[in-house]
Amino acid sequence: MSVVKIPDASGKTLTLLEWEGRLYPNYKHPDIVKNIPSLKLREDDVILCSYPKSGTYWMFEICRMLKNGRVDLEQIPKGKFMAELIPQEDLDQEPPPRVINTHVRFDNLPKDIKTKKPKIVYIRRNPKDVAVSLYNYTTRITPLYEYDGEFKDYLELFTAGKVDYGSWFDYVLDWEKVIRENKELSILELSYEDLKENPIREIRRVSDFLGVERNEDLIESIKDTCKFEAIQERFKGHIQFLEDRNKAIYRKGEVGDWRNWFSVAVNDWFDEIYKSKMAGSKLKFRFT
Repeated sequence: MSVVKIPDASGKTLTLLEWEGRLYPNYKHPDIVKNIPSLKLREDDVILCSYPKSGTYWMFEICRMLKNGRVDLEQIPKGKFMAELIPQEDLDQEPPPRVINTHVRFDNLPKDIKTKKPKIVYIRRNPKDVAVSLYNYTTRITPLYEYDGEFKDYLELFTAGKVDYGSWFDYVLDWEKVIRENKELSILELSYEDLKENPIREIRRVSDFLGVERNEDLIESIKDTCKFEAIQERFKGHIQFLEDRNKAIYRKGEVGDWRNWFSVAVNDWFDEIYKSKMAGSKLKFRFT
């Protein structure tokens, strides 16, 4: 892996890692990323997949609580169970149930997925809100990304796939194909917007998919415990790269916040790119 500086239109640079043509955050231990395909899994693992800023930590908490059957769990950051950050020896020491999250593309997931066939939860979010959330995250984690450019310039990098984990378009289109062509795998597809609109309904779907005995009281408690404000408060202090560790890394968690960032002209420009890149896809995204 090599450290690269990605320049935006104004000359501001975004610091990332590059490996085999793909971009990642400038992680302290890049060899862990290289070893993800060889990561040893268990049949009862849950693999949580998403593009960054698509509701990963929200779903991580929901899955943990459903698998454990209670909401009063130890507060841990999702990074503790992130494939990009946890070495095999540490993962092996963790007792079940394990919820392993990752942002890497499907072809970089552990090969054990094909043999162990753990349950896979995939959550996606509309790209406009993702871009806004990822921009704010990137500019807050200054020691990691070293980027202080303007949103309009970052958005150009985002649409070109020159941000960590690459193109949002490639990511969701790849998963559309994966779900279509891998019927032997157990994959639950969710959307951030549906979870936001009706959390009880979506948590029930996750519960049924994970094979958890339906418990309406537990589902109601999970909904309340996993409200955005509660997660925002619990996550304070867990981001080691955040200069002010008491600062909330999760800003709003809203659907449609992009309207506060996209001008009419920028929105029209983005819609044309979206139309071109998503041509032929059956995916539908809700922007409000």
